[in-house]
Amino acid sequence: MVAGKKEPMGNSLEQRILSFLKEEAQKPIRSDRLIDAIILKKKERKEIARALDHLVQEKNVLILQGGYVALPERLHLRTGVFLAHPDGYGFVVAEGFSDDLFVPVSATLGAMHQDKVLAVLTGKDGRGRTEGQVFEVVSRSRKSVVGTIRFFEGGATLHPRDPRLNHDFLVLGEVPREVKNGDLAVLEISRYPEGGRIPEGHIIQTLGEASNPGLDTDLVMATYQLSVTFPDPVEEEAHRVARAVAIVPGQGREDLRDRTILTIDGDSARDFDDALSLEEKPDGTVEVGIHIADVAAYVSPGGVLDREAYRRGTSVYFPDRVVPMFPEVLSNGVLSLNPDEDRLTRTVQVLLDRDGAILSSRIFRSVIRSRMRATYSRVHPILAGESPDVPEQKLSRLLQSMWRVAQKLKKARFEQGSLDFDLPEPEIVLDLRGEPIDIIRSPRYLSHQLVEEFMLLANRIVAQELTRKFPVGMFRVHETPSPEKIEDLGLFLGALGLSIPVRKGGGFRTKDLSGILEATRGTPLEKMVHFSVLRSLKQARYDTRPLGHFGLAMEDYTHFTSPIRRYPDLIVHRLLDMPSGSNPSERLSEPLDRVANHVSERERVSVDAERMAIDLKRIRFMAQHLGKTFEGTVSGVTGFGFFVELKEILVEGLVPVSSLHDDYYVYDEKRHLLRGESTRREFRIGDPVKIRVARVDSERLRIEFAMDGEEGLEPRKRKRKGSSSRRRSSGRS
Repeated sequence: MVAGKKEPMGNSLEQRILSFLKEEAQKPIRSDRLIDAIILKKKERKEIARALDHLVQEKNVLILQGGYVALPERLHLRTGVFLAHPDGYGFVVAEGFSDDLFVPVSATLGAMHQDKVLAVLTGKDGRGRTEGQVFEVVSRSRKSVVGTIRFFEGGATLHPRDPRLNHDFLVLGEVPREVKNGDLAVLEISRYPEGGRIPEGHIIQTLGEASNPGLDTDLVMATYQLSVTFPDPVEEEAHRVARAVAIVPGQGREDLRDRTILTIDGDSARDFDDALSLEEKPDGTVEVGIHIADVAAYVSPGGVLDREAYRRGTSVYFPDRVVPMFPEVLSNGVLSLNPDEDRLTRTVQVLLDRDGAILSSRIFRSVIRSRMRATYSRVHPILAGESPDVPEQKLSRLLQSMWRVAQKLKKARFEQGSLDFDLPEPEIVLDLRGEPIDIIRSPRYLSHQLVEEFMLLANRIVAQELTRKFPVGMFRVHETPSPEKIEDLGLFLGALGLSIPVRKGGGFRTKDLSGILEATRGTPLEKMVHFSVLRSLKQARYDTRPLGHFGLAMEDYTHFTSPIRRYPDLIVHRLLDMPSGSNPSERLSEPLDRVANHVSERERVSVDAERMAIDLKRIRFMAQHLGKTFEGTVSGVTGFGFFVELKEILVEGLVPVSSLHDDYYVYDEKRHLLRGESTRREFRIGDPVKIRVARVDSERLRIEFAMDGEEGLEPRKRKRKGSSSRRRSSGRS
């Protein structure tokens, strides 16, 4: 039975309606025709209409678009997450379905972004998308909303800053006196937008003026209900275990404090959860040690620390601060592998041959003492063959040996087909007020690659151990792209003269794509192809089954190396302590499949929050450059325009098709391009363009560009034979 649904109360009219729908109606029937079909006397019409309304209210009957009536059990229902679009429509994403359910504006039933909903499939829309409507909001994703206060005579409303929340909320009670029109505030929801009612709530926190750059992160944290502070019981337990747990070797914990072990992290990092060691043997083999903070030694399943870490799921990183998963006394204290301090760890020890192949491996508890806190920026020149005047230079021989091993591991990984996009990450440079003064590409050092290879090695070995020990575990999975996505990608690549190999008997492998990425690396097609391949892939997530990792070309993979900042890694540490063949869910505070779904969802929230924080800073930065001209590259194409990534700064903006006045432009969805009907002018991924900054929208977090004339860099033009006419665009897409 559907959640919330009640049995009819024995009412004969209700029973007649249900019997007719079950036994007589072969498909959904219009409500007026249903009433006509079952009335026996004219005077029954009103009573039957009321009975039908009651059945709908109690969720025994569903009213579909157009006034059609059906039984829920006769329909195709899906339970999933509703992802809203700023224009009001949305999609229901449900586990086990390859296609998302498109929900038009009129069929959302007041569902808000990220609510869990029950939806019914109603058919296909005009674009061939699977369409449906929300039947029931199962659970709400938020209890509060952040937005700007707007006063009107006699009251106030709160306009959400998240553009995907497209209902204004009526403010109940008094608004604090210090709040001005346009100020940011947090509203606790007391009524949701259901049944056509105006949503409403009370102001519980005021943030201040939206123009203040120092409030950007506060705004994001309030939007996603994140907090830097921890409840008092959590802090108390964190301080207690930090003092109580002895950092000494003993039974089941080996002493590795005599080894040369070091951490390599970012310049501003404070929580060091991984460290490395390497020993070269006389026979040419190499013993690698990957040492990971033993968070499970401090955090017990089901305790207040554990429950809070589970709720958060992950640490969240913003340009100006971090929202940690654990209190600072742990995350930056006894858990962090600080130099010259004894620490409890889990070690993955691997013996590799001269070519980097695994000869043997072992996973065990340990005690280490890091010799140095090295940084990516200072290690990089050492790996590049230079001799910089930095503390790390005294360990240059060890670092060079590590780099040689890492290169062998990377070579073997790519020979298996692992994908390498190496896409740039933005780094926001802020002044003391939080105002962005530059947006640069975060450097990608050789030292990043060194650490990455050893972490991948450890994660792969631990995943294989989980597969050996248990029927289920906690795996990082990245499934094969859908056949539809691969078909679309094949058409796009075919237009560029590239092709995905056709395999005997069908099938598709990661190596088929890695070959294409390598073939276009360093060529004018590189960005275009790499972006298109990336967008054809599925999103990685957590699962209890070892479904493989397509992007890494690995059969078994997990996350083990970051337990200070990722809850699934902590679960993996706990699984390693359990005896083989046991049922992990019986030994954890939550069923394993529920944990996998929850941490996948929390990861998506953290990604969205981090992206919003960066977008807010990008908006502020580009507002300082309105009207200025930049060179860029087309990074994406849609029916409503194309996106451009700037060359000088890591910023992306939209050139709306309505701003192209020289022609009517038609979107070729299969080839990801816009083409002028008369001029045959095309805009495709990878095309160089020159644009000017036309507009910034802080509400919808959107930057709009306009083409800067025809001089300088411009996209290709192709003309049809005999065609020389030019028409101005009407903005049609």
